[in-house]
Amino acid sequence: MATLTKKQRASLELVLRDMKRARNYIFSPTLAIAHKRAYGTTTLDYVRPDGTALYEVTKEYGSDLCGLDTAIAHLERFLAPTEGNSYHEL
Repeated sequence: MATLTKKQRASLELVLRDMKRARNYIFSPTLAIAHKRAYGTTTLDYVRPDGTALYEVTKEYGSDLCGLDTAIAHLERFLAPTEGNSYHEL
């Protein structure tokens, strides 16, 4: 595997930092993420004035948000300063 240039490494480290900031924001206990559907089906749904309903998504599992933690872990291992560390070993 080719060695990263200093500029490439710095760019990837900025990407990693931004991914971690996004994760901290998304997984904040004060933030709820919801799916929108045409109408409410349970009393747990929030029904908006226009009739559409929102239901909360579990952020920690069962959604595509799980991929964010996986991507962060892969990038951290990729950038780890250990000799012989290869992305293909992940």
